[in-house]
Amino acid sequence: MENSTTTISREELEELQEAFNKIDIDNSGYVSDYELQDLFKEASLPLPGYKVREIVEKILSVADSNKDGKISFEEFVSLMQELKSKDISKTFRKIINKREGITAIGGTSTISSEGTQHSYSEEEKVAFVNWINKALENDPDCKHLIPMNPNDDSLFKSLADGILLCKMINLSEPDTIDERAINKKKLTPFTISENLNLALNSASAIGCTVVNIGASDLKEGKPHLVLGLLWQIIKVGLFADIEISRNEALIALLNEGEELEELMKLSPEELLLRWVNYHLTNAGWHTISNFSQDIKDSRAYFHLLNQIAPKGGEDGPAIAIDLSGIN
Repeated sequence: MENSTTTISREELEELQEAFNKIDIDNSGYVSDYELQDLFKEASLPLPGYKVREIVEKILSVADSNKDGKISFEEFVSLMQELKSKDISKTFRKIINKREGITAIGGTSTISSEGTQHSYSEEEKVAFVNWINKALENDPDCKHLIPMNPNDDSLFKSLADGILLCKMINLSEPDTIDERAINKKKLTPFTISENLNLALNSASAIGCTVVNIGASDLKEGKPHLVLGLLWQIIKVGLFADIEISRNEALIALLNEGEELEELMKLSPEELLLRWVNYHLTNAGWHTISNFSQDIKDSRAYFHLLNQIAPKGGEDGPAIAIDLSGIN
């Protein structure tokens, strides 16, 4: 029996986006079919040329939904889902071992393949709960939901009616959703679905990838999908202020011989990366090229914090950490 399409986790989605951006050098939002082989390599799924040609002939006809010979990120994600469901991707699958601080759950989506495991970090969940509690603590429409308990599954249950999601989207991108369109009183299954679909459509409108997420997934509180969407929404809001027009101090990030126009073309994430590397260089530490693999050991964080706040902050003095024994 042919496997069902597998889901893409938040971590995998970020890795795929990073791989896609490396191939999409002109930032057009598309890659051409002849670039697929390089894209698969960047996505840690190297394929021989003949297999890529087969994909172009067979699978691409489905993935390239608008038949223009170009592949968008959403189409690429769909293509990867197809590949992950086939025998060719056996080496691509990752076995998720249950570790301290990691909660593993079985495949909970109707489109997950049998035996699929998803996982999420308890620390990540706690961080999201604390952030939402603080951000929406004074919103009268959220009094029935806030504060949530970070130590249980309150987060997943509280998002089920769609109100919190709509509110968070407006926090990240003000006025995206007309408050009058949010159903807030005498909720029924129909009005709840309206709220959730409104949130999903609005999340997509502000740049979130909502591939493989439906209103029913959010209503049921499927952790890996909920947390993945939450992170994208929060990320949009965090990056919103990383603009030269809002923070002229970022002009200091200009490289030698670089024009201001070139700096202004950088995306918020690229500006943030430039800012981090600026401080890491001043700290005498090597630069990073991404916010995933390069920061996993936290050493970049240590040197960054030591550079921008050597004496600590409002919550207390700096804590001395000896990194001499770490390679």
